Amino acid sequence: MDEVRSGVARYAAAELQDWIGRMYLAAGVRRQDALATARVLVRTSLRGIDTHGVARVLVYLEKIRSGEINAQPAFRENERAGVLYFDGDGGLGQSVASAAVGAAIARARTAPVVTAIIRGSGHLAALGLFALEAAEQGMVALICQETPPLMAPLGSSRAAIGNNPIAFAAPVAGGPPLVVDMATSVVARGNVLQAVRDGAVEIPLDWAIGPDGQPTTDPQQALKGAMQPIAGHKGVGLAMMVQVLAGSLSGSATAASAAAHGATSSAGNVSAFLLVIDPAQVIGRVAFDDHMAAWLGTYLEAAGPSGRYPGQRAAQCEADRAVGGIPVPAGIVRELERAGEIAGLPFDVAPLPG
Repeated sequence: MDEVRSGVARYAAAELQDWIGRMYLAAGVRRQDALATARVLVRTSLRGIDTHGVARVLVYLEKIRSGEINAQPAFRENERAGVLYFDGDGGLGQSVASAAVGAAIARARTAPVVTAIIRGSGHLAALGLFALEAAEQGMVALICQETPPLMAPLGSSRAAIGNNPIAFAAPVAGGPPLVVDMATSVVARGNVLQAVRDGAVEIPLDWAIGPDGQPTTDPQQALKGAMQPIAGHKGVGLAMMVQVLAGSLSGSATAASAAAHGATSSAGNVSAFLLVIDPAQVIGRVAFDDHMAAWLGTYLEAAGPSGRYPGQRAAQCEADRAVGGIPVPAGIVRELERAGEIAGLPFDVAPLPG
């Protein structure tokens, strides 16, 4: 009833994914990129990360139309000195990252530790999904991505560094993978964008600073200012770590070019760092699984009946939404309809009854 009153309808994941894929195809996107992007965005929403899932469909389409994202990229990969270099040629980040992770996993079957640099990629959105899919194939994975400057400590005159996200995942025998996925800001900038979409008057005071460098509850002022880092200087330190791994090691110009041309939270042509490890070769599958079970058991016992490890909540959400549908607010439905108008493929997916 609350969803009905708030203008939220539920849609079957398979139907949403099918339409999004066909819509990007109609917009001139290469087939493998259209289908991979649809799959990643819908699964992201299935797992409850609504700001980075279906809500990004129109944003990416607009970037394709502007030329910021290459609709017909030619992925390139090569290995030098034991490092995998994957160039996405400016393509949709969901497809670039999926292909890069797949290439790293294939190498990890014989070389237990694979380091990869991803360059020339569109915005990757929720990084945790890529780490998750590596863990679902038995791998431990770490992925981090630079963003344009979007974050700054209190008192700053403007955004100083990206809110560079980090994701990590590991397989858990008999349970969903452990997945840690976070921006180095208190919340991702997408939450402010969603607040603006929803017409919210206020956001929490610890989310962002305004152009004056002071905390603000006004989402419009937050977009003109910068996101606040998690845990103060510790969040800035984590962002700098990612900037080294994903930016300096790749030679990316994203930070410098963003300062000149303006930053967005879903900028194209970004770089990322990826590490994939096969525990079966490093320590042995049984030994790894037993060790994971032991320390997770200690953690969950101490946490009590409601205790969960990261990844369990999202896995339950995915199971629930696979049956009950993905909730899509009216504002996002209008964006999907707009995307359909642009691509020449009307949004004709019917909401689930009830």
